[in-house]
Amino acid sequence: MTQGTQPSSYAAAWRHIHDLFAPKGADNVKWVWAPNVQFEGSSPVADLYPGDDYVDVLGVDGYNWGTTQSWSTWVEPAELFGPGLDELRNLVPRKPILVTEVESADAGGSKAEWIGALVDFLTAQDDVSGFVWFDHDKEADWRLTSTPESAAALADVLGRKYR
Repeated sequence: MTQGTQPSSYAAAWRHIHDLFAPKGADNVKWVWAPNVQFEGSSPVADLYPGDDYVDVLGVDGYNWGTTQSWSTWVEPAELFGPGLDELRNLVPRKPILVTEVESADAGGSKAEWIGALVDFLTAQDDVSGFVWFDHDKEADWRLTSTPESAAALADVLGRKYR
């Protein structure tokens, strides 16, 4: 269950909103369905999926909380996203995939190295078109500029990949 709501209710609500757009001729809308990576207590992704006719792009959100919380540990990008990407591919083969929200805390490891490992991992995924970094100081300092090293890491790794 998701926040006390049945997964079938979530999928039905998604389809309802989608169906409000369709009769209005809103054909310039891309429907990006993006669950979190699986975690203890989360609903199976298949139970939440609204169906192929209601989704244009698959997404996934994942967060490296590091050691910022009593329940969290440092997790590498492949460990964080690998199972979720495999689950999406098995659920809906051949739809484009986007990492719709990603971030890493600083506590517990090297955020700069983590950023490099993230780009390397995602670049190796032929069906992943990109990622969106959650750049905000909230429960942890998720910003790319949280340290000078993490600020330089993304520019460095992208510079090496796309020269």
